[in-house]
Amino acid sequence: MSQVSKLPFVDYSDPEYQENPFRWLADKARKLKLARSERGVEILDYQLCREFLIDRAFGTDHANLVEKMGLPDSRARDFKRRMLLTQNRGDTRKRIRNSLVQLIGPAQAGGLRRDIADVVSKLLDGISGSTINLKHDFADLVPAGVYCRWVDAPLSDARFVADSSEAVLAIFRRDPSLTKSIVAAYDRLFDYTKVQLEKRRADMGDDFLSRLIRIREAGGLSEYELEDFAVMLIEASTDNTAHQITIAVDRLTAMPDVWQAIGKDSSLAGAAVWETMRLWPRSISTSRVALIDTQLNGTPIPAGTTVFASFGAAHRQADIFQGPHRFDASRPQMPPHLNFGGGAFSCLGQFVANIEVEEAVAQLANRYPKMEVKKAEREYTPMFQIIPNLQVELEGR
Repeated sequence: MSQVSKLPFVDYSDPEYQENPFRWLADKARKLKLARSERGVEILDYQLCREFLIDRAFGTDHANLVEKMGLPDSRARDFKRRMLLTQNRGDTRKRIRNSLVQLIGPAQAGGLRRDIADVVSKLLDGISGSTINLKHDFADLVPAGVYCRWVDAPLSDARFVADSSEAVLAIFRRDPSLTKSIVAAYDRLFDYTKVQLEKRRADMGDDFLSRLIRIREAGGLSEYELEDFAVMLIEASTDNTAHQITIAVDRLTAMPDVWQAIGKDSSLAGAAVWETMRLWPRSISTSRVALIDTQLNGTPIPAGTTVFASFGAAHRQADIFQGPHRFDASRPQMPPHLNFGGGAFSCLGQFVANIEVEEAVAQLANRYPKMEVKKAEREYTPMFQIIPNLQVELEGR
């Protein structure tokens, strides 16, 4: 058996990766199923990624990430140690996930579409000017605005929610120089969510936070878990979705026929967004850590090894997706893209996130069928696709 140290090396510092990361990854995947990089083991094969995501020999790498970032003793460190992502398999994780599924699972997500559509509409009504930074002025505020609706906070709080989410998720950049600002951002979030919980307890309604409090009162959550949920929903629900909205608009407006067809028929948005997520995912990869000594594709993987499933490579595999580099909104959704993970660690918010991206794309295309991208700043890390600035002319030519 080949050892990890003998696997072929892939170098993400290659300038060609920044130039066209998905073609670069697809090229690597044509030659390799498994590789290594400076960050750990890399899975490039679609089927191997799918099997890995549900493999019980692997758990989340979140606890290790907290240690690598050097979080000091603080509320942020305690939160990260308790939170759902740090809980691997077992009764605690099942109980916590079940509580959230009651609120944002597949059966509930469809019922949330009306609220999501209303938030998107209100945000679009508030846009002024013909040229905007779509990421900052709109995409950030969609999932943040939905969170505000969930906790019965004013829509004006959406900017704070969006900025806080982006600040705390900087932990995934794995840059210890950011640790101080991350801890400070968590402190702001803890203070904010404490106020929201106190307001809801004084005036219970039918909003998301009130329902979460009732689960706590029925014994389904501890007080710490209730507070953690309120913070986690800001942390997890905002930044990734905002980037995926920005990416979708960036790519779809580059295909005017597709963009204008969505504007005329909003039912086309779902398939177009799904295909956009396959071709240009926000999360280029996701990580797990080996809980025990195991193996991947015949290679021994010692316990404690960090392993990355590369969606950017897997989604461009020619024997899985016919014409893998071609945008095809009529492409069957099976086999699926892997952006939301799988098994016990699949993204709980995936159903809501899909609706948020679909509604944002559909309403933008309807209002602005000639929208044009005037300037785009794109960055690619081994983990994420980032578009901090997407200057668009709303009316176009």
